[in-house]
Amino acid sequence: MDRNKALDKIKKCLRLATSANPNEAAAAMRQAQALMKEHGIGQADVNMADVMECTAIAGSKKTPAQWEAQLANTVSRAYTCKVLFAGGIGRWNFIGEMAEVAGYTMTVLLRQVRQARRDFTLNKLQRCKLATKVRRADVFCEAWVQAVYDQVAAFAGTELSPPVEQYLAHHYPDLVQQKPRDRNESARRKAGVRAISDAMHGLLAAAEVRLNHGMTTAAPLALSQVTS
Repeated sequence: MDRNKALDKIKKCLRLATSANPNEAAAAMRQAQALMKEHGIGQADVNMADVMECTAIAGSKKTPAQWEAQLANTVSRAYTCKVLFAGGIGRWNFIGEMAEVAGYTMTVLLRQVRQARRDFTLNKLQRCKLATKVRRADVFCEAWVQAVYDQVAAFAGTELSPPVEQYLAHHYPDLVQQKPRDRNESARRKAGVRAISDAMHGLLAAAEVRLNHGMTTAAPLALSQVTS
């Protein structure tokens, strides 16, 4: 019996150990303890057994754009996960009991917002310089993400479960903080009608997006918690 199968059997035994039948409960507990001893599995391992880690490909290998970090944090909040950015390979790591759903959702939403960004750039920013296109498209994307975030606020969880906290402490004890890339940082102080218009287009483009609770290298890997 491999470790994963042993963990599954231990969890079943522990559930049976809560039986109202004292003989059945005692037998199940003895079996669980025997399996834990045989396979070197502790209570912390059992607690973390339902925690998954799933990924989505990021748009940058080093520093994500602010709007993308906001989207990753929105998705993690929707499914009560922790999200980490894997620098060097460009990947979002979602960690939690619903991580599989979070990773899938992030992939789908990234595809949608990037297509909306392309359409906006082609239709509204044809005469702009490249650098201006990038900055204005970022404003568009931030508004798009805000529209998704507003949906999440109605059902998002507020705290990670203790098993997820244990998983993070065990597997990622040395996390570092990283700031996302804000290409409009200097321009925000003088944002005017154009920025409002770009943001409005982003909100309208996200009008059909629906996010519901319950949806599934050779370079050095640097994991960080990206704050937005």
